[in-house]
Amino acid sequence: MVHPGAITAVALLVANDHWGKAAWPGLVTGKVSDFAGLAFFPLFLQGLVEVGGGPVSRRVLAGACVATATVFAAVKVSAGAGLAWAWALGALQWPFLAGWAAAQGEAVPAVRAVRHMVDPTDLVALPAVLLAWWWGRSRPTA
Repeated sequence: MVHPGAITAVALLVANDHWGKAAWPGLVTGKVSDFAGLAFFPLFLQGLVEVGGGPVSRRVLAGACVATATVFAAVKVSAGAGLAWAWALGALQWPFLAGWAAAQGEAVPAVRAVRHMVDPTDLVALPAVLLAWWWGRSRPTA
């Protein structure tokens, strides 16, 4: 996750999702987040494994790349997988939204699904997973 490419991908994803899509809605900003997310997310998964005491290995990196690509493809082509993804991401965001609301003295919101579009054309971004492989494979392994 500390590779300059991964840091750039995260920054691009955040900037695009919070400002780019609102300022310039359309095909390009819709795909930019897909490319950026696929480029960094396998490294994030590998980092979670390492923090949990797992090995630094190319096998873990390969598994993270395959898992990322598989889930991404599923949520982009399947309405059921997309709905499950939208609720899972909403549940992951809820503690932060609830904490913010409580700190502001507001009612704690219910868990809700995030907005998600099933869009098979987003599969064009799948090769971005190879960036994560490229960046992560150069690390020394156990």
